[in-house]
Amino acid sequence: MEFLESIFHQSPEIALFLSLAGGYWIGKFQFGKFQLGGVAGSLLVAVVLSQIGITIDNGIKAVLFALFIYAVGFESGPQFFRSLGRKSIREIVMAAVLAISGLLTVVLLAKMFELDKGLAAGIAAGGLTQSAIIGTASSAIGNRQARPSRG
Repeated sequence: MEFLESIFHQSPEIALFLSLAGGYWIGKFQFGKFQLGGVAGSLLVAVVLSQIGITIDNGIKAVLFALFIYAVGFESGPQFFRSLGRKSIREIVMAAVLAISGLLTVVLLAKMFELDKGLAAGIAAGGLTQSAIIGTASSAIGNRQARPSRG
């Protein structure tokens, strides 16, 4: 295990390509009618590999996160627009109510407990599981860790 850690720390791009290859391999497996797919499989493998403590440049992270969002939209976008119609108004209203109530809940709790923006964004990302918020939260947490602590 230490051998793999040393290789990944010297060349983090190996871990990146291993995440892609392993993710597409795992994504092909089918569990009943459910199949994970290459995008979600790659994300899963990357999360497991990140537990080793591999660090990748923030610029590369941002580009790869944007590619992940693009891939998810590319796969699900056409189905989404085909499904829109008069009957979907109720679901659109419910989605708007969920988004607004989730945002208000996070803002109110952040104000009540005097949470910083990074932690509030992390709570929103976990509670609403929205990719855009997850990216914002990780950036805020990264900026927070880069700054020296007050004390």
